[in-house]
Amino acid sequence: MRIVAMEAVKVIYCCSVLLLLATVNSHEAWASQLSIEHEGDIYDCVDIKKQPSLDHSLLKNHRVQMKPSGFFSESPVDDDDDDDESLEIGLGEGCPVGTVPILRAPKEDLEAASKQDLFKSYAGHGWGFFRAEEQTIVKPKSKHYGVQAHLNVYNPKVIPQEEIYVPQSNVVIKLFFGDYGSGVGAGWAVDPYTYNSNSTRFHAFWLVGYNQKYCANTKCKGFIQVSRKIPVGMKISNVSTYHGKQYDIKLTIYKDPKQGYWWLLYGSKDEPVGYWPTKLFKNETITHAKQAVWGGTAAGHDPFPPMGSGHNPKEGYASACYISRMKVLETSGGKFTDVKTDMLTKFETSPTCYTVGGQGYSNKWGYRIFVGGAGGLCGL
Repeated sequence: MRIVAMEAVKVIYCCSVLLLLATVNSHEAWASQLSIEHEGDIYDCVDIKKQPSLDHSLLKNHRVQMKPSGFFSESPVDDDDDDDESLEIGLGEGCPVGTVPILRAPKEDLEAASKQDLFKSYAGHGWGFFRAEEQTIVKPKSKHYGVQAHLNVYNPKVIPQEEIYVPQSNVVIKLFFGDYGSGVGAGWAVDPYTYNSNSTRFHAFWLVGYNQKYCANTKCKGFIQVSRKIPVGMKISNVSTYHGKQYDIKLTIYKDPKQGYWWLLYGSKDEPVGYWPTKLFKNETITHAKQAVWGGTAAGHDPFPPMGSGHNPKEGYASACYISRMKVLETSGGKFTDVKTDMLTKFETSPTCYTVGGQGYSNKWGYRIFVGGAGGLCGL
């Protein structure tokens, strides 16, 4: 009787162990496979402390900052307008607490992205990288700690080409740190190479050094994602139409006054999306930015893609692509203020194809410009 009882205990114990192992394995499999599908894209919910960017050689032992240590205050602007709509994007409830969404990409895409030397690749051979921008005038004492704007969103027709890295069309805000060409930026992009589609995407990037090594979103290591709901690289479904409904996105980049990281915020509620640690710029002392930039870029070869809406800035609202409520932060931990005409200079690398126009301030729009062009044969 005692022997039978002992055998029964062994059976129960073995069954309990097997059940526990099965439960653990099931949980691990669930955790490793947890993902969100959104408009044809798959986002893996990754442990925020184990996200790919933390494998960067300069970010070993980096402690993730969950939110900025301080927020800024804004100057009031009348946002009420029946004709345009600021877009709030996201993945619904998003990933579980403690995880962040990372856009899934094929392994070969990640390997290619880690080797990108994008802007250098356009030298010669008919390649072109064009800019149409308003930039703050660089002065010896220029100091910028943030940049902000509302970017009118379009989906210009970008025809895929076989050559790597091109073509692409973007409307962005940027900060350049100094004499080495390093900086950070964000906006929207149509980039078939990076995203394997012609969709308009929420786009973030950073540049390092004179060679302008270009890293987009989380396709190469560096940008730290913290938002559970708004991933960089996400599709923007609602886009403006020529002479139709207009949409824009509000973006802010600013330096955390305590930690010194450069944060990207999205939308009217200034949702922290993530940040660029200053260690990424290893050969530079980054205390502030020397230049703020608002504008468009286009890359490829003849015929070059459209920029913005593809229409000339002279056509104005609901035809050309606008950038409005342009602001800068000139004091660390201070207040964003509207830019003024005497602070800015126009920069156009191919005015026959892409231009900036319509500059001016109003109470409704703040400081606003229009950027873009049809592209085409740009004379390279």
